[in-house]
Amino acid sequence: MGSWFSVGSDPWDLDPSYFEKWYNLNIREGLGKFETDALEAIDTALIALARRMACSKRNLFDVREVIKGGSLITGTATKDLTDIDVVVFVNSPHLVPIGCSSVQDYKAKLKSLIDELAKALGAVPSVIIRQSDACQVNFDFVVGGRSLRVNFFPTADNFSGYALGPSDIFKEMMQLGGYDRGLYSASLVKYQRDFVKNQPCTVKELIRLVKFWAHTCLPQALQKSYPLELITIYRWENTGKPALFKNVQGLKDVLRFLSALQVLRHYWTEMYDEELAEQSITKLGHRNPILLDPANPTNNVCWVYQKGDNIELLKSAAESTLRSKLLTDVIVYPNWWGRRDPYDFLCNDAEN
Repeated sequence: MGSWFSVGSDPWDLDPSYFEKWYNLNIREGLGKFETDALEAIDTALIALARRMACSKRNLFDVREVIKGGSLITGTATKDLTDIDVVVFVNSPHLVPIGCSSVQDYKAKLKSLIDELAKALGAVPSVIIRQSDACQVNFDFVVGGRSLRVNFFPTADNFSGYALGPSDIFKEMMQLGGYDRGLYSASLVKYQRDFVKNQPCTVKELIRLVKFWAHTCLPQALQKSYPLELITIYRWENTGKPALFKNVQGLKDVLRFLSALQVLRHYWTEMYDEELAEQSITKLGHRNPILLDPANPTNNVCWVYQKGDNIELLKSAAESTLRSKLLTDVIVYPNWWGRRDPYDFLCNDAEN
């Protein structure tokens, strides 16, 4: 093959026959020891943070539960795009659920809590604060010489503990502005995480490949993980949920779809029904491309592509890669495999 082929090289100029070897070295191999080290380091940082908060004059860090999400937890992280969401459910009276107080009171208490957390996090070794806003603290955490992006969300449990069920809460959220609806988001991270985490390993490997493409071919503003994860899952479902498929075909299918994203209008109905999804689209004025968050019908995850000329940038990048040596001659079969089902080959091998 030639010595130019190595771990870390981009695949777009490869002959398709070499792609699987590149893929095994760069994607399927995963993060290795970094993943374990990162999770241990985050736990250590949380313990240090809790101690600092407990020693402060105002003990605002009384928590009921800590939930971890993001690509490091779902199995969709790449070597260059690794993030983790840490959601801390804060007990009352330090932070009272919106349904038991008011949006204004909740925002005021949450801001006070985040200010305290940002100060305490800034004193934790290896933590580099990037920014904080009214809902979260974003920081980088250095693990073994590599940087891990952490999104830290303190929240009350806004989806349990009082009379309303999820559908009623979603309807209440529709009455709020976009900023105030976002106050509920952290309470839903567990469901977002599980939706991606519970996908088959083959799908998560394709997601990582798509995210690798995004890292190498898209501006940073368009590299958001969650929309790319959901779009990849949608395309896999649309092709019949094949248990086995060729990644180069799956990638080409996803990129072709990204180059014509305006046709997208889809939602899942595990956490809400079709009526509520359609009501949200109408009430909130969602416009194509529409891909509703499976955990939250008020959230169109494709909003990022609707800003400025982002959708044209996405289309241009996807079309450019589709013209690459790797993909230009690849045929995408309906099963992402070939004229014959992959199980035919498995059965023939077993018989022989």
